[in-house]
Amino acid sequence: MEISNLELINSKVVSYGAKLLPVVKNRTNEEIKFLYEFGFREFGENRLTDFNLHKTVYKDVDYHFIAPIQSRKLKEIVKNFKYIHTISREKEIDISEKLDIDCNYLIQVNIDNDPKKSGVTKNQVFKFYEYCIEKKITVVGLMTIPDINSDPKTIFSEMHHINEKLIMDYSYKGELSMGMSNDYEVALDYGATIVRIGTKLFT
Repeated sequence: MEISNLELINSKVVSYGAKLLPVVKNRTNEEIKFLYEFGFREFGENRLTDFNLHKTVYKDVDYHFIAPIQSRKLKEIVKNFKYIHTISREKEIDISEKLDIDCNYLIQVNIDNDPKKSGVTKNQVFKFYEYCIEKKITVVGLMTIPDINSDPKTIFSEMHHINEKLIMDYSYKGELSMGMSNDYEVALDYGATIVRIGTKLFT
């Protein structure tokens, strides 16, 4: 991908006051070099194996874990990632509380009840957030991945509404991680503060 195209995408995202999070899964260190040279110091990762490869070269990057969590790997994830976008179970919170490591969490919301995806339902968000507060877990926002058959405008509008209510009721930071290569522009229109783009950056 030409840098000018990257500039176009990043400029669009920044114009909304949002952040472009490059997703670097399945990429070599050489492939993601252009992102680092452009100035990005935050990368989204789906796998620990990819992270372990990338961190050998890109040591001053803050890494975001954006994939479903396996409980047995959570300790390693919490120790190595600045942000985790995909907490959705009380068990994960209980493990994280015992680790007592400074990490920023986003609650994954399964907004359209997709049986193939993780996440709390929209009706569980507030109860789960309160559980995080009780366990002194730092929740900075919400994340979602719409079902491919859902209308992104409807989904992102619902997420925006839930997030705004959380901000009003709890005065939390209110990050909204939503939107990927195919729908990030719609997500920006509905208040996304972080868009996770991979494919579009490498084509």
